[in-house]
Amino acid sequence: MHTLLILIAICAMTFTAVALILDLRTRRLPNWLTVSAFVAGVLFHTVTGGLAGLGISLTGFAVGFGALFVLWCIGGGGGGDVKMMGALGAWLGAPLTVIVFLVSALIAASLLVVIFTWRFATGAKSLPAAERSGTAAKDKLEETRRTMPYAVPVAMATWSVMIVKLISASQ
Repeated sequence: MHTLLILIAICAMTFTAVALILDLRTRRLPNWLTVSAFVAGVLFHTVTGGLAGLGISLTGFAVGFGALFVLWCIGGGGGGDVKMMGALGAWLGAPLTVIVFLVSALIAASLLVVIFTWRFATGAKSLPAAERSGTAAKDKLEETRRTMPYAVPVAMATWSVMIVKLISASQ
């Protein structure tokens, strides 16, 4: 069982690392990444656990996808975020997916407080006088209005939860 947990941790952490890099660079999570992670998670659990493993994987997918689908429906996040959490759920199963979701929400809230505090503290002073008017100022303002990609707190939460899980399993 410990070997399976290590494999799950490696795959989940690798998936979220790739998602993090792509989301930071492009602000998109491509279908090739999320769908392949979902399929790999379902196949892994089915091969290692039979029908019970399939159930664990699909339940995890439903929890991850469902939680962010509701938020997406009310305008909070993108479709790639929904698919990312669904694929992650296919690897982690429902209980760990719930924990990762809750931890990622706490991390996201904490990071947003830091970001907005920094933006408030620096204000327009961060722009040189020549850039405070015209297109450059509008571009800079638009850049600062963008929020953090959701893959950031999800990756941080996944890594944290999996490390704690691995440590507790080894004792």
